Amino acid sequence: LKSPAFCNSDRADAPFKAEEILSKLETNPQYPKRNGGALIVRPNRLSYNTVINAWAKSTLPESAIRAEDLLLRMIKSFKSETFATITPDAITFSSVLNALAKSKTVRFKAEKCSSILRAMIELHEDDGSYDTKPNIICYNTVLNACAFSARGTEEEKRQALTVAVETYNQMRQGKYVSPDAVSYGNMLKCCANLMPPGEQRNAMASRLFKKCCDEGLVGGMCLDEIRRCVPPRAFLPLLADCGYDKPMGQRRKAHSVELHELPRKWTTNVKRGDMASRQRASFVKPKMKPERRTRHPKEKVPPVIRRPGLLVEYGASARDM
Repeated sequence: LKSPAFCNSDRADAPFKAEEILSKLETNPQYPKRNGGALIVRPNRLSYNTVINAWAKSTLPESAIRAEDLLLRMIKSFKSETFATITPDAITFSSVLNALAKSKTVRFKAEKCSSILRAMIELHEDDGSYDTKPNIICYNTVLNACAFSARGTEEEKRQALTVAVETYNQMRQGKYVSPDAVSYGNMLKCCANLMPPGEQRNAMASRLFKKCCDEGLVGGMCLDEIRRCVPPRAFLPLLADCGYDKPMGQRRKAHSVELHELPRKWTTNVKRGDMASRQRASFVKPKMKPERRTRHPKEKVPPVIRRPGLLVEYGASARDM
């Protein structure tokens, strides 16, 4: 019962305390009552999700591995026990995927996230439960893990790019989800982070951007990442090739193109939260509205009544008369 309190605290040892309570519930679920008898408290799905979320939010180096171990323990227990009722759901999988994706110590995290997604699909196909159905967040988290594998070795980057392409192709099949604006933004981020500059990267990024325009999914993140993928001299011709040649005719700079001026059909299927809020590389300074000066009512100043002074008259000889 104290597990959520530890998870919501800022203590560094909060995940350890929460997992310790979970282990006690697993090994000894019976607690004596004051008036006799025993209280049986068994862990449920919420118990596991709470502890996994605590590890996912932790900044400790081993937090992602500990969250993954808890998930694998849940899957193993569900498959081995005959009357097992606790199964991981989409929240469980997405929390572990998020912990692995943002980890800076886990090597080959793209492959790890891909294997967890495969386990999720396999579990869903076995039990057919709606709770274990993969959602768009899980797929986008795998793509995000691939995009942030750029600090690894060359082998790790090649493997991450392969995982990204395979995951994107699965989404294109539409069995569970279809790509959204974040999916295309993450794929373009994979191209920018994992592929060296050159014709191959330009060609792959251009194909992704054209597909994104056709599906009306050009969000702020997508516009930002396509500018990172292709050189500035190729950005305006790419827009013209997709059907928007106005900036090229005006001979504008690549960074001056903003999201709101793109054709409406390019952004028609983008969620509101995926629009300009993700556009980082816009160098155009926003126009500041002039501040309106509030007019204060003029205070009525009472008239000043001057006191009459001493009247002195002078004569021709400058003497007082």
